[in-house]
Amino acid sequence: MSKLPASSIGTTTEEAVAAPAEAEVVAPVEERRETGRERLRRLGRRLRPGPEPVFLLVFLGLAVWMFAPAWSSPTTRTLEGGDGDPAIFMWFLRWVPFALEHGHDLLVTHYLNYPDGVNLMWNTSLPLPGLVLAPVTTAWGPVLSFNLLLVLSYGLSAWCAYLAIRRFAPGHLAAAVGGLIYGFSPAMRVQSHHLHMSLAFLVPLMLLALHEILVRQRRSPWLVGTGLGLMAGAQLLIGEELLAMTALLAFAMFLLVVLTNLRRLRERWAYAAKAFAVALVMASAIIVWPLSVQFGGPQKIHGDIQKTNYSNDLQSFILPGWPQALTWDGAGELVAGFAGGNSAYLGLPLLLVLVVLGVRWRGSPVVRLGLALMAVAAVLSLGPTLLVGGEDTGIPLPWAFFEDLPLLPSLIPARLAQLTALFAGLLVALFLHAVWAGGGWRRPAAIVVAVAVLMRLWPASTIAAEEVATPSFFTGPSVQALPRDSVVLVLPWAYRRTSLAMTWQAEAGLWYRMPGGYFIGPQRDTDQPRFDAIPSPASITFGRIYGGQPPPRLIGPMRRALARDFIRWRIGSVVVGPMPNQQTMVSFLTDLLGREPQVVEGVYLWRDPVVELRDRSRR
Repeated sequence: MSKLPASSIGTTTEEAVAAPAEAEVVAPVEERRETGRERLRRLGRRLRPGPEPVFLLVFLGLAVWMFAPAWSSPTTRTLEGGDGDPAIFMWFLRWVPFALEHGHDLLVTHYLNYPDGVNLMWNTSLPLPGLVLAPVTTAWGPVLSFNLLLVLSYGLSAWCAYLAIRRFAPGHLAAAVGGLIYGFSPAMRVQSHHLHMSLAFLVPLMLLALHEILVRQRRSPWLVGTGLGLMAGAQLLIGEELLAMTALLAFAMFLLVVLTNLRRLRERWAYAAKAFAVALVMASAIIVWPLSVQFGGPQKIHGDIQKTNYSNDLQSFILPGWPQALTWDGAGELVAGFAGGNSAYLGLPLLLVLVVLGVRWRGSPVVRLGLALMAVAAVLSLGPTLLVGGEDTGIPLPWAFFEDLPLLPSLIPARLAQLTALFAGLLVALFLHAVWAGGGWRRPAAIVVAVAVLMRLWPASTIAAEEVATPSFFTGPSVQALPRDSVVLVLPWAYRRTSLAMTWQAEAGLWYRMPGGYFIGPQRDTDQPRFDAIPSPASITFGRIYGGQPPPRLIGPMRRALARDFIRWRIGSVVVGPMPNQQTMVSFLTDLLGREPQVVEGVYLWRDPVVELRDRSRR
């Protein structure tokens, strides 16, 4: 009969203490001094690397393959050609070393959205990854750092899940399958443009530490608490949303463990209290300053950042979308219309494994806990009301409770599918390890099951990338001819529809400040959130020209309104880079400023611009 590993059940504190005592009883009475050769052999056995580094290289290799189009030229190619969300992350990656070098506030910047600035703690600013990769960014630019993080996010997430799963399923291959299910899941692939979500390698380790505190209790509570606190603080500086989601599942784990072990609370509460106290102290030492900036600093916001209900559809767990290699037209088209996209997909083979595991090994505490936590994550990912086949049934779900709590409404429920995939990976690994341990025909059966599960999750293709077409003006000496830290109006205007100007500014080493930007900030006269700068006559006009609409007539009131914006922004130069309707924009600015621009290394440049308040055609 195949069995789950004993390590998955855990031991009591008394058993953990008793084991060394038994070892002392059976120890040999006669002792002899260890020779030098024997010491070297013992040291060699300890230092001999296990398969863990090999699996890390495998996971990183798979991640490089997945982003192969970007890695064909990693300093000049990336997702969306550096537009859209990638521009945000590249800008923030460049900001961290720049702020450290020039003594600026790390969490508040006025180099974007000048003069109001941006509170980086309300944005996906990646301060910790930016700090770690600061030498890479300074030497080779933000495009390479962004591409490097793309690979590390998937490779490290899969590897850390593999390491955590081995606590419960010691077999390396079974744990590696579980790591793949998590690190390369559809839920992670959907977040390929969102590094604050895909850099999820600390999540399995934090949950593992929590299991040690609540259940296993073998290591020092001071050590485990320190590790948990440091990881929680680090996760805040990587992705605050993912930390909040992990905290929700951690609270669910806490409740499940406590309610199912009421008789053992007396013997275990002291250990847990010590560990949680240390974790709180260590985490507070890291997060107090960032949170004080977020909730007490400039440009703070209040309210739901995500107004749209991005929730998973009930059918999305079993229907493969276009990102999967094994799909069909009907399923792909249906999933494409789901609010949460393809993120919840697990596939029929994996779901069947979970059913068998839940029936055959329902007596295992780790199976029951894993299934319960997976169900919690899956149900929460469905959002406030049940969606079936793209239709809202109106049936309320548990997430509706969180809609009325502070901050939590800003979480995107569909992203909880990442945690669903984590627990799915754990449970599949437990199943494979138990079947493999049965020997005989069960071992080929375990291989077949693993292949069937992974094939349904296999992606249809690598993730597309495009050339980052930054004009040479921004990467050469021409931009440094502008006054250092002066304000430059760069067009196309950076906002949620296009953010290339932010990529150009990052590749210029943040030589200048810039109005506008794609970021989260407050509305005018309120702290409700918006995703770009507060609209003004100039920004509205530039956005309309970019979109192909005819420019407004430059009569007196319009000229004065645009002049007020130029004065408020303290514009020292105007640069028009490659953009749709570029000639229309250049002609409009030539009329507005009363003179022709210079053409410098792929851009149109006006130095020291002054808005002409009179229409030249009426002179």
